[in-house]
Amino acid sequence: MAVESMSIATLFSDFRFLPRCAIGLIVLFVTFGSLASAPAQESGAETTVVADANAEADPEAEAEPEEPPPFDFAPYRTLIWVASDSPRVSADTLRDDLQKVLDRDFHAVWRTTIADAPTSVASMAMRVLSEVDFDTLAATDPVIALKKSHNDAVRIRFAGDVGRYASSILTTPGRMEEVRSRLVGDPGSPKNAWLQILHPVEGDAVALKEAWATETTEAILVSRGMAETLTEPEAKIIVPPITGQVIDAAQAYDKIFIVRIRTATTPMKVESVEFDTLMRYFGDTSSATVSSFNLLPEVVGSTLRDVFAPVARIDDAGKSNAVGLVRASGLVTDKESPALVQVGDVLVPMVRKDDRNGNPISIGPLDWAYLLAKELDGRRVKMDFHAGRAGGLQGRKNARTHRMGLRIRPRKDQTLLRLHAKGDPNQPLIGYEIYEKELEGKSMTFIGRTDWNGRLDVEFAKDQPLRLLYVKNGGAVLARLPMVPGHHANAVADLAGDDMRLQAESYIRGVQNSIIDLLAIRELFKARIMMRLERGDLESAEELLEVLRNQPTNERLANDMGKRQTEFIKAIGKNANQQRKVDEMFSVTRELLTKHISPKLVRDLEEAVIESKENGGKLPSKSDEEATAE
Repeated sequence: MAVESMSIATLFSDFRFLPRCAIGLIVLFVTFGSLASAPAQESGAETTVVADANAEADPEAEAEPEEPPPFDFAPYRTLIWVASDSPRVSADTLRDDLQKVLDRDFHAVWRTTIADAPTSVASMAMRVLSEVDFDTLAATDPVIALKKSHNDAVRIRFAGDVGRYASSILTTPGRMEEVRSRLVGDPGSPKNAWLQILHPVEGDAVALKEAWATETTEAILVSRGMAETLTEPEAKIIVPPITGQVIDAAQAYDKIFIVRIRTATTPMKVESVEFDTLMRYFGDTSSATVSSFNLLPEVVGSTLRDVFAPVARIDDAGKSNAVGLVRASGLVTDKESPALVQVGDVLVPMVRKDDRNGNPISIGPLDWAYLLAKELDGRRVKMDFHAGRAGGLQGRKNARTHRMGLRIRPRKDQTLLRLHAKGDPNQPLIGYEIYEKELEGKSMTFIGRTDWNGRLDVEFAKDQPLRLLYVKNGGAVLARLPMVPGHHANAVADLAGDDMRLQAESYIRGVQNSIIDLLAIRELFKARIMMRLERGDLESAEELLEVLRNQPTNERLANDMGKRQTEFIKAIGKNANQQRKVDEMFSVTRELLTKHISPKLVRDLEEAVIESKENGGKLPSKSDEEATAE
């Protein structure tokens, strides 16, 4: 065929004035005609061409990463770690039955993985579950510590890079065996090239730390906790691809639940705690007892339901209110679902600010701050914001700042409140008054005074879980402490003590009383001196005048006040509010001193004595003065 010898460019040049659809048909005709007339021995090439074309046309091959669903339709990615003291109880034995129990409440809103807790997490949970925190858990992760002074430190970002640019990684034999058993992927793959340069050293982690200081050591495999203590030289931390890494789990899931099961006790005991990975926040523990292994899934599911804290994303926040969108609320059909926030619920406001690498700069709950759900507007909840200081939730919206609220459920009957001086826990604030203010009103009720150690028990009230407490001392309000009694066993307030201000106030009151007494004494001396001058008792009048001169003067009192004011301001420190109050008290007292203790009184009496001497030792009478004037 003549058309077969023609190039596609020639065809386009001849039919350049045709519509695009016509040109496309011509190209398809030429292409399939060529394939049909191709020799049989080229069938392999034909298959390759067709396969390539199909690969290019495959929508999954060119599909962009799927965008996450909207927040209110995004289910929680949950991981349940099971820690048990018996081989009879594990993730495998619980998984199916526990999943059925959880599906009753969370089928639509949870995407759940149930697994045995990593060894380090399990051993820590079996000791003290209520005191587990993120830093402690993450500190047990095995990591590669590479010296930042290494020539290729800039090029090394992943564990596979360490195998390319470094020649040796020192570790203990036990750690080497552990990471090999937890390895992800093929040991011979490039990403696991670091395994080939692992070298055991005699001794323990202390020996590794000593080896770090030698020039020949390039990298060591240790726990994250130890790697973060290496400073000479500083370490670059590389996470190896192994299973059970707390950091990896925190990035892959929204909620991690740790379930501790003790079968050695009678009855068996189950405890669960929730870890919110975004805010790296551990909630309170929930415990229950169980008498039979068959009931374990039901009891474990009950504790998990109890500790689960729904999340509300704060989209709009003012000084005293906020509006939040509840996660996965669009997936819920039951209005009583534990995944929803109800009117009257209390939430802990939390803020996370990340750097450019996604690592948190600041993270966690706001101090002495709570959100109270007041109204439901579809999947949004309107809340009142109560905080000890203003502006905690306000700020610009950006991709690196996350503002969330986690619902809480008080589980204790009371909270022990303790007040101590700012920066000094060993200095309790004794005898400070605690008042409670109404949430919607202005009336205040006296609750009690702090004891010898600055403590006071605050009871939980079921009808009003959130309470607004005010700390007073000497009539001055020192702090506003929103509180949910029963949320924590203990609550500590680090306050700027008001004792120095009270001392300054006591001193000023003494000075003011002295001014009043001095004013009365001066007036009394004036009357007595004038009476003696009028009688002609000049000598007695001069003696009284000398005594009057020795009384405290305006200048003397002002100088003493200046010295004491400086001492009080220095003792108060950087508390601008208390400094302002002290300055105001001293300023008012100086005005009082200037107005009432004037040197003019002494000068007037001295002139009267001189006039008496000129008049023969007696003060001229009013008639004599009038006659002299005429």
